[in-house]
Amino acid sequence: MADGIVGAISGLFRGRGRAGERADELDQVEAEITAFGEELGGHPFLPDHHVHSPQLLADYQRALDMYEQAKRDFVGDRNLRDAADVLRALDEGRHALACVDAAVAGLPRPHRLPLCFFDPRHGRSTEEVRWAPAGGTPRTVAVCAADAVRLTEGRPPIESGLRERAPDQRPGSRTKGRPGHAPAQTAPTSAPPTSADPYGTWPVHTGARQRRENRGSTGVQLSRTDPREPALLVVHLERAADSWVDLISPRGDEKLPHKVLTHASSLTRAIVPVPADGLDTIRLQMHTRRGWRIWLHPPEEIPLLMGEVGSTGSYVLRHPGGREPLRVTQHDGSAFSLHTLGADFRPKNLVCEGAGAFTAAAVTPKKPCLLYVRSGGSWTLTPTGDLKRP
Repeated sequence: MADGIVGAISGLFRGRGRAGERADELDQVEAEITAFGEELGGHPFLPDHHVHSPQLLADYQRALDMYEQAKRDFVGDRNLRDAADVLRALDEGRHALACVDAAVAGLPRPHRLPLCFFDPRHGRSTEEVRWAPAGGTPRTVAVCAADAVRLTEGRPPIESGLRERAPDQRPGSRTKGRPGHAPAQTAPTSAPPTSADPYGTWPVHTGARQRRENRGSTGVQLSRTDPREPALLVVHLERAADSWVDLISPRGDEKLPHKVLTHASSLTRAIVPVPADGLDTIRLQMHTRRGWRIWLHPPEEIPLLMGEVGSTGSYVLRHPGGREPLRVTQHDGSAFSLHTLGADFRPKNLVCEGAGAFTAAAVTPKKPCLLYVRSGGSWTLTPTGDLKRP
């Protein structure tokens, strides 16, 4: 499957400078989307038969979400540079489906080398390097062999013309159609799609030293991108029974858990803010006989609070600022609290708390911040009024 997408990309961009072939090349992109949709439609996986396998269901949902994202991203594309986001979505979707096939067959999750960070048309990444955008913070990115050499030599990556999409150019928001295609309707921007789980798997550009997956009990460590900065730790367990996870370093305190997931918990996922301690690594002890995945979630990938949000267990959201009435509902579980996080990622101001099944009213803070949910059950945050910007 991975070789298939590489071959498709290679074919798509052969001779890309010839304007007369652009329409044909975009038709090939569209054909790739259609082929992946047909593959999903004919796949024998039945979610109802795997209700006790959350990781398997998350991978299958990720494949579906990436197919829908590829279709949205393709709307309005006029050349192959525009289609870069489509290729990334298809690549991630195919990997997710490969993970489903592997799990059903009882095989390890397939290793995935992401497409080049700077341009998916460069092909598969071969190594990870430190890089910083102009005026930005250095980070680890996966790049192709050519870009790795250029960056090592102090030169910029291969110029592709690709740029970060503007806020008003989110998937589904483009209205210009390709010749012969009807313009797409503008998608609502008040809320992102609710089917995708932002913490279902590590983001595509997460560095190899910031992620791990394996099976069984073992000690493990993740490398911080900056020892002076806090981090957001995400832990997934394949099975909750007879499994737990200890945070060894930095040690937890009364506000942050030392046990990321406890022996008695029915949860298989935890999202934990981890303050900086000046060390390069975060160390954990995994106690399980089954598979697990952990990673440090990039701050820029923390989901935004826009519209209703629901999940189970701990969670972190980015609040853009402004007072907005919320209905806070915990459907089951024990203690619940919603705090803001300080710059050190420690819980700061309490926004709402409760216990068991309850519903309460709350108001988001005036200033932009991160919101941290601590819960042992399922919960929902629902905006109930107009947002008042600061």
